[in-house]
Amino acid sequence: MRVLVTGIDGFVGSHLADFLSGLPDVEIHGTIFDRRPAPNLDPALPRLVLHRVDITRREAVCEVVKNVSPDSIVHLAGQAFVPSSIEDPAGTFQANVLGTVNLLEGARRLMQGGRGPSFLFVSSGEVYGRVEASRLPVAEECSLAPANPYSFSKAAAEQAALAYRSAYGMDVTIARPFNHAGPRQSPRFVVSDFARRFALFARGEEAPVLQVGNLDVRRDFTDVRDVARAYWSLVGARHTEALFNVCSGVPLVIRDVVRILEQVSGVTPALKQDPERMRAYELPILVGSAARLNAETGWTPTIDIATTIADTYRWWLSQVATP
Repeated sequence: MRVLVTGIDGFVGSHLADFLSGLPDVEIHGTIFDRRPAPNLDPALPRLVLHRVDITRREAVCEVVKNVSPDSIVHLAGQAFVPSSIEDPAGTFQANVLGTVNLLEGARRLMQGGRGPSFLFVSSGEVYGRVEASRLPVAEECSLAPANPYSFSKAAAEQAALAYRSAYGMDVTIARPFNHAGPRQSPRFVVSDFARRFALFARGEEAPVLQVGNLDVRRDFTDVRDVARAYWSLVGARHTEALFNVCSGVPLVIRDVVRILEQVSGVTPALKQDPERMRAYELPILVGSAARLNAETGWTPTIDIATTIADTYRWWLSQVATP
C-alpha cells in the first residue's frame, strides 16, 4: 500500500510516520514545505520518500500526487494555530482551504472507473465552536459554529471535501480531532509550552515563575500517538459516514496540567497571570464523543493524559539539554 501524508514533518505527521514505519508493506511518501525535513522525522527517515511542495500551488501539488499515485492520502498540512489565524486570516484560508482543494483536485485527477485514492482530511474539533453544556459531549451531528478564522477555514475545507465526495464519488473521510499533545509539539500549545518551561525550571535555567492564561478552561486531550492510530484506522476502508471525532471524551482542567508537571519535575513554580494569554474567544469547555469512531473501527485511546504530559516534559528535558 502506498500512502501520501502531507505535512509529514509536523507534530502529528512525524508520529504518524513513526507508526507507519512499523507496518509491513506500507510505502510511505510525505510532503514537506522546507528544503530540509524537521528533526522530528529522524526516527522514520529511512522508510520515507519526501517531496518538497507548497500546497497552495495547485499544479505543483497535482504533479506530486500524480507522480506518487498513492492508494491513500492523509492530509495534515496547513496552518494549525488559532492565534496565528487571528493575525493572518487570509494566509490561514489560503493554506487550509486552497491547499485542501488542491490536494482533492490532485486525487480527483487520478480517478479511473469511479475509483481513486482514499482521502482523509484532518479538520478540527474547533469547528463546533461554543457548544451549550446540554449538548456535551459533542457528537458529529452537532451544528458547526466556528468562532475564529482557523476553525472557519477548517469548516470551509470540510465543505470542499464533502463536495468532492458528493460530486465525484471520491472516498473522502473527515477527522475532527480535539486537543492532542505529546513529545515534539510546538511550545505554542499549552501542554508543550508548560512542559518546556518546567524543563527549564528543573535545569535551573529560568527562575520558577510560570506565565499562565485561564487555568480553569477544560479541554478534551488525547495523546498524539493515539491520534496517529486513529487516523490510520480511518484509512483504507470506505466508510458509510464521512465525519469522525477523534477525542478522549474526558475533559481536563488546564490547572491539572500544571499539577502533573509539578509532580513529575519536583518543581512548584509561582503562577503569574499573563493578560496576553487571556483570549476573549476562548471556549470555557469543549469535550467530544468518539463513539462513532469506536463503533466503526474499534479505536479507543490507550495512553492516559498524565503519561502524555510526563513524556512531553521528558522530551523537553532532552531538548533544552542539547547545546
